[in-house]
Amino acid sequence: MSITTLVSSTCLWILLMSSFTGDANEVNINCLRSIKSQVKDPKQHLSSWVFSNVTASSICGFIGEFPLGINQCSDLTGLDLSGNNFSGALPSNISFLIPFVTTLDLSYNQFSGEIPAGLSNVTFLNTLMLHHNQFTGQLPPELASLQRLKELSVADNQLTGPVPKFKEALGIGQESFANNTDLCGLPMDYCVDPEENVIWFGKMGAVIGAAVFAPVGALLGWFFFKW
Repeated sequence: MSITTLVSSTCLWILLMSSFTGDANEVNINCLRSIKSQVKDPKQHLSSWVFSNVTASSICGFIGEFPLGINQCSDLTGLDLSGNNFSGALPSNISFLIPFVTTLDLSYNQFSGEIPAGLSNVTFLNTLMLHHNQFTGQLPPELASLQRLKELSVADNQLTGPVPKFKEALGIGQESFANNTDLCGLPMDYCVDPEENVIWFGKMGAVIGAAVFAPVGALLGWFFFKW
């Protein structure tokens, strides 16, 4: 096995194992730091392992699209790919790939396209972190059906349209939706229908017109009546 295969496999194994066993991030970082200090790396394969980063996943420095082979990890209950350089669209069948995941963190990558409605079928999700990517389009309203969801962030994307009607008990604040193109609806600003805008401006125009021209009409009527 080449050192490239070794370090890549080790990094991914640590990522997956941390997902299986819960929050062991500090232990994982120490493990990777130890590996880097004890192996010779003349071709600089470990140069992307920068320990100023805060998560084990960001140390790995992965590049590419969402790994479809993740469905082979049948017992996977958490996946943290944050702080890498993943890009492209999320697969529409993502619920088939990670059916039992409770924590999904894809933040600080370059994922793009629309957030797939299929995420609503990952019914065990407690935590969904998609912030700081390049997602576009609307948030799938189906996400509101995730009954176990406790933590959500889609901030710092390019999302538009209404925020799904999540249950009030979830207590998601504006910070979870901040810095998007044009998200609206609770907890953001009220969504305004463009047709409502047209009707409102039409009514205002009529009111202003009546206020301006009524006195003029009365004056003209008085003038012609007098003469």
